[in-house]
Amino acid sequence: MEREELKSIVENVLLAADQPVTATELTKIFLDGTDKEQLQSILDELQEEYNSRNFQITEVADGYQLCTRHEYNDYIRKFLKLDRSTRLSQPSLDTLSIIAYKQPLTRQEVDEIRGVDSSGVIKTLLEKKIIGPAGRKKVPGRPIMYRTTQKFLEYFGLKDLSDLPTLEDLREELEGEDPPLQTQIEFSASESPEVSTNDEPDN
Repeated sequence: MEREELKSIVENVLLAADQPVTATELTKIFLDGTDKEQLQSILDELQEEYNSRNFQITEVADGYQLCTRHEYNDYIRKFLKLDRSTRLSQPSLDTLSIIAYKQPLTRQEVDEIRGVDSSGVIKTLLEKKIIGPAGRKKVPGRPIMYRTTQKFLEYFGLKDLSDLPTLEDLREELEGEDPPLQTQIEFSASESPEVSTNDEPDN
């Protein structure tokens, strides 16, 4: 199959897909021996080409996704009648920030950092599948630990967790302002957790 035809197919798959697509997944739809390296090259080429278009191809959750540009979000939201209340609440964002930067950790550890009970917020994040169980901590009571999920990466448009801004970057950017909760996380004492993955976590 000619490269331009392959390229057109990949572009259309990205348009039709409702989640990020990887080169490995694309190999499954070709029966002519098209390899992963060739498809990865096409994905990279398309991503470069879309830099000058009204859409963009971004790397999200270890895959590629065709999506709208951030500068048009307000207009799209108005057209779709999406209220800002559909976004995560501030308590949810605070809790999610703690888990993202300190994962895996237990609800009790989140409570200690936030200073309030986080049961309801964690339940909401679990229902949205933005966080998930990560085994049990080897302490009395063996509480469940939590970590972010693939859905978290998709929700925030991150390729992987290394795309998270560092706490130092956040501090410099917000210098002179009241620091948000996530910039205070590193000052909370916490030991490296011992995780047991042998037991199935509670649902």
